[in-house]
Amino acid sequence: MSSCVSYRVKNKRLIDMSTSSKLLVAAIDFGTTYSGYAFSFKHEYETDPLKVCSNNWAAGSRSLVSLKTPTCVLFDKDKVFDSFGYEAEDKYSELAEEEEHQEWYFFRRFKMSLFNKEKRLSEDVKIKSTDGKEMTAIHVFSAAIKFLRGHLLDTLEKRATGVRETDIQWVLTVPAIWDDAAKQFMRVAAEKAGIAREQLLIALEPEAASLYCKHLPVERLQAEGGAQGFVAFSKGSKYLVLDCGGGTVDITVHEVQVDLTLKELYKASGGAWGGTQVDEAYKQLLIKIVGAPTMIKFANVHTADHVDMYREFETKKRAITGDTKGKVTIKIPISLVEMFEEDTDEDIKDSIENTKFSGKINWVGDKCRITAEIFKGLFEAASNNIVAHVTDLLKKHEISNTNNIIMVGGFSESPILQHIIKQAFPHMRVIIPPEAGLAVLKGAVLFGHKPATISSRVAKFTYGVATTMNFNPNIHPPEKKKKYGNQIKCIDIFSKHVEKGQQLKVNEAQSENTYNPVEDEQTSMCFQVYTSTELNPAYVTDEGCEKIGEMEVAMPDTSGGRNRSVMCEMIFGGTELEVKATIKRNGQVTKAKFNFLGSPGKSSS
Repeated sequence: MSSCVSYRVKNKRLIDMSTSSKLLVAAIDFGTTYSGYAFSFKHEYETDPLKVCSNNWAAGSRSLVSLKTPTCVLFDKDKVFDSFGYEAEDKYSELAEEEEHQEWYFFRRFKMSLFNKEKRLSEDVKIKSTDGKEMTAIHVFSAAIKFLRGHLLDTLEKRATGVRETDIQWVLTVPAIWDDAAKQFMRVAAEKAGIAREQLLIALEPEAASLYCKHLPVERLQAEGGAQGFVAFSKGSKYLVLDCGGGTVDITVHEVQVDLTLKELYKASGGAWGGTQVDEAYKQLLIKIVGAPTMIKFANVHTADHVDMYREFETKKRAITGDTKGKVTIKIPISLVEMFEEDTDEDIKDSIENTKFSGKINWVGDKCRITAEIFKGLFEAASNNIVAHVTDLLKKHEISNTNNIIMVGGFSESPILQHIIKQAFPHMRVIIPPEAGLAVLKGAVLFGHKPATISSRVAKFTYGVATTMNFNPNIHPPEKKKKYGNQIKCIDIFSKHVEKGQQLKVNEAQSENTYNPVEDEQTSMCFQVYTSTELNPAYVTDEGCEKIGEMEVAMPDTSGGRNRSVMCEMIFGGTELEVKATIKRNGQVTKAKFNFLGSPGKSSS
């Protein structure tokens, strides 16, 4: 039964998770466009926190070497995992060239499927491959994480480190703006990939990046023009972390405390304004010239060329600056031009002449020359959203006197985006640390060694559970009236545990509410957990309330009838919602699992 009676207990308890005891911390940064892993040993962290090892990935078709690999997964016709990253891209391209790819499943840039606000997330949710075939998302995500986990373990074995898997603290990164269901989905995927629950931490991407910046020497955090240098982690410093990735832009604001831990000043926010929006703008530009049918056919017939075309564009995104004038030259596979001209009997030059790009784009062979103005315009949709959001944030009283912006994430390596941010906020010191694209990954390793460096976060919502109380006709609406045996109760009461905007100390049980069963023979207590956008919701059915999951506590001993109290502690300070339940009459403690994925659970652990 989900209904129960409650009263509040005031004291708070501390949960110790200040420092990892594991020999090695390994972090997986699972990005929208690129992924990678990094690790460091405990003894090396204690002497040099920045001594973090990462992998070099090779792209066979272009002889590229990078510190991350594309987030692409390939499965065969039986849905058996085949390859990941550059290897998956190259193999699928080869299959397509031989026209043998039709029954294979190729997924790329699928992480954002967890940011779908329209669809309730569950373990049964399906996502589509690049050619529209479906597979369960959990299978795709877990296969990708399993590959990265296995690759890391192989690396450790080749180095003869002697580290056993039980010696590893794993860390998986997620955007701070994701909801609890998406975070749990990633945890479930990691467990299915072979990572033990008790060895896994979830790190919020902008927080991880902030920790990385903490350990950088001052001289490596120079602002534009080499001005003074910003002591990122002196006591009282306030700064906004602008984490611009491939899919999402995550923003958090931190203040350094006396003990040099970090306090979040305002709830994490952001949106789907990452670098993939620029890629989409580029795609739409090409469609205006060659047409959608040709672009679709090109992707299917000349898959390798299609992949190389976007790799080339990725390079240009990081090379062109805000000061670039004249025209930008981009190499585009000749096969696209040939296909267009063959299918339409039209010359590519004539096609351009008939568009608004006449005189602004020249396309000859495999070289397309675009005016710098048009190229920079590809960044407009993403950058406008980012600038507007940061502008609104800086008006919040909670973050007044914040004068520093630290740009991290792969998209932040774009000189054009850097230029736009500096122009939009001339009164702010804008700092781009070296290897901004690796800040999240390396910071996640640091977080794994010492999670308690983030000492306080801000509640995004009001949290509570659905409960009951004695029905009062003078207060409660008649539709909330329900009979349990000889008791008349008001159902759907919002029993508040945490209030929106409340500062949540890490490792501290924020509130302890005690609940009782409503029926004598009740053998379990099922708590339905809700969030609300309001400060003080009365009922869980009020506008702004959303059920985010359930937890269940087994109570097989019914001898106490309704006088069996369960004390519920909610610990919100970490990156995930943790819950502990204590049956008062026997002191039995259970850690109740939250189920955010839409399917009710029946077990406690």
